[in-house]
Amino acid sequence: MLRASAELLPVLYSGRPKILVVKPRTLSWSFVPPTDALCWLVAETSNGTDFVLLNQDDGAAEIDWHTIELPPTNVWAVWSPEGAVPLAGLADWWSRVGGAEPIFVHGDAATLSAVLIERSLAEVDRLTRANQLLIEDLASLRESWAHNVRLPPELEELLANLRVAPPRLVFETPAAYGDTAVPVTGPADSISTAGLRQRLPIGARGLLGIDLHLTAPGTGDGVVEVQLVAREADAELARWRMSYREINAGWLPLRLPAASTLTWRALELRIHASGGATAPRLSSAPTGLLKEYAFSRPDSGTANGTMLALRLWGGLPGVGTVASSDAAPLPANPVVAIPEHVTAAVRSTRELTWAYPYFGYLDRGRVLLRPLRVTPASAACISLPAVSGLAAVSCEAKIDDGLCKTRLLVQLVVTRSGHGPDDAEQDVGVLASSGWIELAEPLKPYTLIARLPEPESGLVDVHFFSRLPQGGTLAHGRVVFGRFEAELNERAAWNRDPVLPEL
Repeated sequence: MLRASAELLPVLYSGRPKILVVKPRTLSWSFVPPTDALCWLVAETSNGTDFVLLNQDDGAAEIDWHTIELPPTNVWAVWSPEGAVPLAGLADWWSRVGGAEPIFVHGDAATLSAVLIERSLAEVDRLTRANQLLIEDLASLRESWAHNVRLPPELEELLANLRVAPPRLVFETPAAYGDTAVPVTGPADSISTAGLRQRLPIGARGLLGIDLHLTAPGTGDGVVEVQLVAREADAELARWRMSYREINAGWLPLRLPAASTLTWRALELRIHASGGATAPRLSSAPTGLLKEYAFSRPDSGTANGTMLALRLWGGLPGVGTVASSDAAPLPANPVVAIPEHVTAAVRSTRELTWAYPYFGYLDRGRVLLRPLRVTPASAACISLPAVSGLAAVSCEAKIDDGLCKTRLLVQLVVTRSGHGPDDAEQDVGVLASSGWIELAEPLKPYTLIARLPEPESGLVDVHFFSRLPQGGTLAHGRVVFGRFEAELNERAAWNRDPVLPEL
């Protein structure tokens, strides 16, 4: 039987490793714990059957003892120094009430140290096996999430038919200002060490395609190879191979058959070439604040502050893009958000006066353009940089004051660069127009679309107008334009069919 004071009960059942020392019956015996790494408990007995755990401070005098029905937890050893006190009675009690039995040690401190070393090694081995099992379980769980998450075919078909998730541009580098040659490797070289390496600033989930910009396609009978790798597992997700004769200067569209459902986060492109007279040259752009995404080459030990000029396309994970032919899935007129810094450069194109501000950039790509009169209309303009294959421009407009009772009119017009608001309203140099749209309800966004009859790749201006209808009033008539987007014609934007990875 084992007894202890109430103060010791929390210590007895903690997870800390413990050593129980049985005090010899000699009055001169004293004990100093040799280490603080273990919890040392001291017990005494008068008959070899009943054992009392002593408090370190006040000994065994005048304490309210409690009988211990369950043995203390995580006791590594019970030690009788020099074998002065028999431990058979305590061992029988431990075995009878159950629990993990400790090692009962008779002998000097050296004997105890040997036992503790053996127990420590056994504990390390047990924890190593447990950790290995945990790592295997985590790997299995990760593999299951990475490869077994799939959309039902019926839902995929529905989404594809409804086109509710068109491909979107999720990342684009700034304008290119230089280029770099694709490294040429020999038969014995490895693409992982001898190729150009470019980290991607997005994860695998939802990734649909990558555009690389070539300043020169290379000459001769050579082959360029692009590998998409998940760095966490050094696993290849896709590989594209193209001969020099199959590629042209401009954007090279590398596509996946469907938006990826994988969950890897650290993606990397590895690019190399073989054969031919001269290797292709890839455009590069400044990294800006994204220093960690600078590309590296085998012939350069440090990052040079530039990254490859690229565009990354995304879609709904698991949903394939709609193909216009049997050749390969192509983004169906992908939609590109007009960057906020471009929208923020909006300018008013008509000098109108009013007591309160009627025009101004708000935030997050939104522009205030209050209609002041029936004619002329309030006008503003956004100049777009050259976009290959521009097919349409769209935006949303709404009355942002719920107290407005007037149905205001708005219009979106796309012209070639250099035309003013009068030309835009009189169809001079106009490429596309949405026509006048009535905002019938306040706080409800209305979509304005100006669709071009032919794809345009030059500089264009986007004009938008707001005006009062006949008999309308200015009260609460605030119009806010936002969500400016450009739609690209897939054929005109890439000059070639997309490249699918090798099976």
